[in-house]
Amino acid sequence: MKKKKTKYLLMLSFLVGMSLISFQSNEAVATQVQHKGVLREIMMMGQLQARADLKDYEQTPNLYALGAIEGLAGEILIINGQPFNGKVMNEALMIQNDFELKAALLVSSQVEAWDTLSIDLEITDLNELQTLIPTRLYQKPTEAFPFQILGSEGSLDWHVINAPGASSQDHDAYKASGLSGSVSNEPVQILGFYSENHEGIFTHHGSYLHMHFIDQKRQTMGHIDKFKWSGSMQLLIPKSLNP
Repeated sequence: MKKKKTKYLLMLSFLVGMSLISFQSNEAVATQVQHKGVLREIMMMGQLQARADLKDYEQTPNLYALGAIEGLAGEILIINGQPFNGKVMNEALMIQNDFELKAALLVSSQVEAWDTLSIDLEITDLNELQTLIPTRLYQKPTEAFPFQILGSEGSLDWHVINAPGASSQDHDAYKASGLSGSVSNEPVQILGFYSENHEGIFTHHGSYLHMHFIDQKRQTMGHIDKFKWSGSMQLLIPKSLNP
């Protein structure tokens, strides 16, 4: 009788253990957003020095990041560990595909898995996009989170900043000395961060969004200033936000 009871308890323990392993393997890992540098200090106090070394992130798995290069000498974009960092060289955009840079501002997260949401709406500006994104989550977000947008039925205005070439020390001059342009109805991949708690820290005042993009040819990237969409898009949200 004791042997049967012992065998039963061992089998029960095994089944409970296996169910826990199964539960843990299907559970989405929580997504955290980290930042180095403060936007208001960069823009209003001229603190353009390095706050992070990208070499420290080179081996980070599932890395998604954006920001500004040390000295506001360009824009940072890293998608799933692949860097597409833009600088102005001889009045042209050079995209650097390595981690040999330092950042005055860096916003980063590690995302193991994404939920892909299909959206077919007309979006006229960044404010409408900012309103839309949290409505696609199961519950209102309380923390910062990354997102992606994939598609070709929109248009956006972009810039790559270049403070070293500026004629004066202010944000408008930094942008004017860099590059800017527009992309319309071309396939793009956008990485953004949404937060209602980081205005002036890693989003500009009055905005909950900070967004960079890369085109399909991997020849044009930059910080997004204006955004419109007129058809279908794929909105990618970390699975941990929609368990």
